Amino acid sequence: MSEPGPEVMARFVGAENVERGRDYLEQLDPELHRYIMDFVYGEVYAGDGLDPKTRALCTVAMLATLGQQLQLGVYVQAARRQGASEEEIREVLRQVAVYAGFPSAWNAIATMKAALERFEASS
Repeated sequence: MSEPGPEVMARFVGAENVERGRDYLEQLDPELHRYIMDFVYGEVYAGDGLDPKTRALCTVAMLATLGQQLQLGVYVQAARRQGASEEEIREVLRQVAVYAGFPSAWNAIATMKAALERFEASS
């Protein structure tokens, strides 16, 4: 399934963040921006194989495992937008401890707490 990348991105990161993300990525690298919009959001995230909540929670787990705190904060908020509870996100991050280590989970939970505080304040 293929959809316009900006529409799918808006569902995950919030419509209010699409333009800001586009501007940032265009300045960073226009070709990378095209890959992210067309492939990541337009193809992968638009796919039917996982529901959006599960996809967001999988992304949270992978970003936490990789130690990508900036993107993790974005996708913690995306998981909430897709209906994941704070407890479900915490459980995913506890699972990260098993495979990526306790420091990775600890850092991820700290990032989650800060991201959820920002999310709740903006809602």
